[in-house]
Amino acid sequence: MQLDLLTSRGATPKKGTPLDWPIALLILMVPISLWATFDVGFSMRRVLGLMLGVAAYYATVAYVRDERSLAQVLLLYVGMGTAVGILGLVGTRWLLKNPLLSFIVSRLPRLIRGLPGASRGFHPNEVAGVLLWVVPLQWVWLVWLWRRGQGKTRAAGLLLLSTLLTTGTFLFTQSRGAFLGLAIWLAMWGACSDRRLRIGVGAILAAGLALVAWKGPLWIDMTLREGLAPQILGELNWDFRVRVWREALRGIQDFPLTGMGMGAFRHTVRVFYPLSIIPTYDIAHAHNAFLQAALDLGLPGLGAYAAIWLLIARTAVSCLRQAKGWLRALALGLAGCLFSCFVYSLLDAVALGASPGFIWWMMLGMIVSLERLCQGRVMIELTPSGA
Repeated sequence: MQLDLLTSRGATPKKGTPLDWPIALLILMVPISLWATFDVGFSMRRVLGLMLGVAAYYATVAYVRDERSLAQVLLLYVGMGTAVGILGLVGTRWLLKNPLLSFIVSRLPRLIRGLPGASRGFHPNEVAGVLLWVVPLQWVWLVWLWRRGQGKTRAAGLLLLSTLLTTGTFLFTQSRGAFLGLAIWLAMWGACSDRRLRIGVGAILAAGLALVAWKGPLWIDMTLREGLAPQILGELNWDFRVRVWREALRGIQDFPLTGMGMGAFRHTVRVFYPLSIIPTYDIAHAHNAFLQAALDLGLPGLGAYAAIWLLIARTAVSCLRQAKGWLRALALGLAGCLFSCFVYSLLDAVALGASPGFIWWMMLGMIVSLERLCQGRVMIELTPSGA
C-alpha cells in the first residue's frame, strides 16, 4: 500500500447545500403570506426581492468551483459594496446626531430620490446595515495584505480606496446598532489575535459589568433611553423601539401562521395597532430582523430564517477551522460581516426582500462555497503499491 496525497484546487461537487430546507420553507410561506396580505401588488415587490436573493445564493454556489472563481465572486461582491457606499453618499436622507458628522453630511448632495420605499432617500440605518456586509471583510483583507508585505501593490491601493469610501459612508450613517455590531466584532477579533488586546478587552468588560452593578437598573433604563453621551451620539430612541417591538409581537400573535404579508407591517401597524408616534413617520419595519421575518411570513418563516442563521454560523465556524492562506482571511472577514450583521439585526433590520438584500444572500453563498473548497482542497487516497 502507498499513500498518495492529492491536492485539489476545486471543491468536491455536492448535491444540495446546508440551507436548502430553510430556504424551501421560506419559499413555501410566500404564497401563504400573499393570501394574507392587504395588497398583493404591494407585497409582490418584497417577494420578488426574496426570490432574487435566493437566486443570487444558488448562482454563487453554482459558479464557485475553485479558488479563482471564488476570487472573482469576491471582487464582484466588494465592488457591489463599494457601489452601495457611493450611492449612500448621494442618496441617503441623513439623520443629524453627532454635531461634527451632521455638519459634514448636511452639505452632501442628495441626488437620488423618489425610489419605491425610499421616496425621500435611503434610510441611514439601512445603509449602515448593508455596509456591514462588506466593511469587516475589507478591513480583514487589508490587514492580511499588509502582513504579507503586499500593502503597496495596486490591488491594495484600490482596496484601500474602496474601504475608505465604504467606511466613511458607514460612519456618516451614525447608526448606533451598526456601530455596536462592528465594535463587538472588532473587540472579539482583537482579543483572539493578540494577548495584550485580550487582556484589555477583558478589563473593559469587567469594568463595564462593575459599573452596571454599581449604578443599578434605574441607571441602565435611563442610559437606554437617553444614551451615555446624547450630545455626541444623539438619543438612542429606545422607547420608540420598545413600542414598535410590542406592537410587532401583537401582530405576530394575530397572524401566527400566515404572517401579515411581506412588507405589510409598514402600513397595517397604523391601522391595527395605533402607535403614539407622529403619523408622518414611516415605520418601515419592526426594527428587529427576526420579528420582521415573523410578521412577513409567520412563525414558520421565522423558524426558517432563524435556521438559516444557525446553519450559516456553523458553516462559518467550520471555514475558520479549516481554511488556510488567503482563504483563512476570507473566512475571518465573512465571519466578521456575519457577526456584525447579526448584532445589528437585533436592533434594526434590512428586511427579507429588501432591494439590496441579494448581497446578503451572496455572502451566504460565498460562505457555503468556501467551506466546500476547504473540504475539497486536500484529499488523501490509499491505493495499492502496484497501481
